Amino acid sequence: MEIRDVIHRFEAEFSVIADRFHIRQLAVSEAAACAEDYVAHPGVYVFWRPGGVVKVGRHLTNARKRALEHIVANTGGSMAELITQSDARLLLFSLINPADRHWAAAVEIYLESQLNPSVKAARLG
Repeated sequence: MEIRDVIHRFEAEFSVIADRFHIRQLAVSEAAACAEDYVAHPGVYVFWRPGGVVKVGRHLTNARKRALEHIVANTGGSMAELITQSDARLLLFSLINPADRHWAAAVEIYLESQLNPSVKAARLG
């Protein structure tokens, strides 16, 4: 699965509310330093590397912060290595208006079910 496939699945399912989100693709190694608008907003994060999606998750206040916690914790025993992989990416589906945070849960559950990440969310079974 390519990055464009991830974005296409989001847009196909959530076209009616897609304009509430700002989609940003960052190198995992550069994500912590990014100061662009919306990256520290509520939203959904998708870790990707060539070969497929690694992890899908969400946070209701700061999706980038939560995503990077997976690197530090080495979630699934495979996330820490993403920081050294130049082709690994963090996709952020950030809500422009934090009051729309309830949409993050729906997007996360949908993408988790569609993208088959190698590290699954425990709460989704």
